[in-house]
Amino acid sequence: MNLMGKPHLSIILTAHREGVISGVTAKSALAALRAAGNLGLSHETIVVLDRADAVTASTLRSAFGASAIFLETDEGDPGAARNRGIEIAEGICSTFLDGDDLWSENWLVESWRLIERRPDVIAHSQLNIIFGLRRHIWWHVDSESALCDHQYLTWGNCWDAMSFARTELYKKYPFRRNDLELGFGHEDWHWNAWTLAEGVNHKPVAKTLHFKRSRAGSQMSKVERTGGVRWPLEI
Repeated sequence: MNLMGKPHLSIILTAHREGVISGVTAKSALAALRAAGNLGLSHETIVVLDRADAVTASTLRSAFGASAIFLETDEGDPGAARNRGIEIAEGICSTFLDGDDLWSENWLVESWRLIERRPDVIAHSQLNIIFGLRRHIWWHVDSESALCDHQYLTWGNCWDAMSFARTELYKKYPFRRNDLELGFGHEDWHWNAWTLAEGVNHKPVAKTLHFKRSRAGSQMSKVERTGGVRWPLEI
């Protein structure tokens, strides 16, 4: 704990029906937490089991044991599940991890260092490696760079949801629930556009990676099929 009596970090892992793959996700989180602990950073881990199946819940409970807070929810929505974790988060900073994705071991340490210097920004991995159903590489751009065209957000997303920032920022700007019938999504795209419009910059953390799984049946794939993801700036 720090002098304010709060943990430095709130780790919010949202899980649904990832099954045994969530065990690899937990291993990646624990490795990053060990690195953070070596730097003297305290933490709390919040595992949001959002309509999670028995295998996923059992795998994560076994991996974290009594060291984590387990929150069972019935949101059925990735953004809403993250919001539930943020509601009870007490850390100075918070960060997200999906139940089938991975962090590089230095993610927490390097993100903390960036936010110490720039508490006004949102941190993202420098690079995402997408694996599974689709395979590609996604570089995150610095919104303060001359290379970043803010108008790009009117037709494409720049950053994913596995970000790191002051917890108060996530409480101020909660994720909006996806509405697939109306063609609204993705929630991270909307959130990025909203926060940037409010003057909050997004910055990649040098030499960090996230590994993100692409799979059939995910919220992202369902949103893609609607063909209605054109106007993220409608807040």
